[in-house]
Amino acid sequence: MLVSQPLDGHTPEEAIAELVDTARQSPEHRDLLVQLLPERLALYDGRSTNETTRIRGYILATFEHVGLPSAALPYVLEELQSGHDAYLVAASAKALRGLETPTGEVVPFLLQAVENIKGMDDAVTFESYKPQWPLENYTTALTEIFRTLQWLGAHAKSALPELEALRGSRRDEFSRRIQTEIDNAITRIHSDGGVEHDCCSPMPQRAVIAFHNPRERLRRGGSVKNVQMEDQECNRLTYGEFFNAKPAIVVFFYTRCNNSNKCSLTITKLGRLQKAIAEAGLEGQLKTAAITYDPEYDLPPRLKAYAENRGVVFSDEHRILRTTSGFHELQESFQLGVNFTAATVNRHTIELFILNSRGEIAATFSRLQWDIEEVLEQAKTLLDRAAGEDQSYPHLNESSLVAQTSRRSPVMT
Repeated sequence: MLVSQPLDGHTPEEAIAELVDTARQSPEHRDLLVQLLPERLALYDGRSTNETTRIRGYILATFEHVGLPSAALPYVLEELQSGHDAYLVAASAKALRGLETPTGEVVPFLLQAVENIKGMDDAVTFESYKPQWPLENYTTALTEIFRTLQWLGAHAKSALPELEALRGSRRDEFSRRIQTEIDNAITRIHSDGGVEHDCCSPMPQRAVIAFHNPRERLRRGGSVKNVQMEDQECNRLTYGEFFNAKPAIVVFFYTRCNNSNKCSLTITKLGRLQKAIAEAGLEGQLKTAAITYDPEYDLPPRLKAYAENRGVVFSDEHRILRTTSGFHELQESFQLGVNFTAATVNRHTIELFILNSRGEIAATFSRLQWDIEEVLEQAKTLLDRAAGEDQSYPHLNESSLVAQTSRRSPVMT
């Protein structure tokens, strides 16, 4: 490799692109590319949103050529499920063609991506990192989605009703080029004589879940007990004062997020989760909270209005919070999947945490959309263990499809 020191926010984009280009010619290095994907890495510190998008998209598209490792799959599916950027969605659709074996399990993600991106599609290319415009050869996110459905062949049979509906939609909804890709996908699926075998596919359909046992790992909540916080009513309290005595469900977000499939949906689902807690007869046994990534901007009145407009209710045990000091400690303790420009967030993932009654992390739901009933079921499991000393999941080792990585990027040699 051409880089021999840790990568950080000062590493030139061109050096990162050169590293990716080298890996493209040497598939044995693909796992090093996976290690560059976690949002929290120093690699993304201080970079603009556009720069962060370029780097991540260029990496994701490379998996089409080097093969898509299982550790990279949640990042790819996340973009298809929730992404609004044409470059990242196109890269992710291409990356799926790096799967060792086609599987119909990816079809719902591809169809969701069509809905997400069809009003925001754009011309992109991955032939070089910073191409010269105008482009002679280009692709689009929708083009790559439909080409991946073509690649799936018989494995994409479940997509046929939706594809037929798209073909029959208004002629001005898609360009002639995209209409041709839809037709090609339908023809390919019908003509493929292969047999779909997806019964044993490990494809995650919802959030990647990791379970944590505080006795076997760092008690990550312990270092944040004194973090200073403020709720939607301007009440001051510490992390340790709120997150104690009862288990809690915590989500992270920020009000300036421009992806409605991430922060806005997260807070909307938190409101629905509160209703599910009450309907399950668990009111008073579980706390809920939402904590902003953007505490300097998200002041209490803004937090309150944002959450109320999405159906969240407030009480002493249900709050929306910002840190007034100690956000970095909170970020490190939770290993949050977020990074920042000089002024705001440049990239974040979806993440929900279940905490035990000592404020320690018992379970993490990350990257893909979490299911309300599944979260509630895991919280009930924790409540059932509340009489025990540990209040964690002692029968489970930490498990996740997303590799845990340090904040320092790997050394490339």
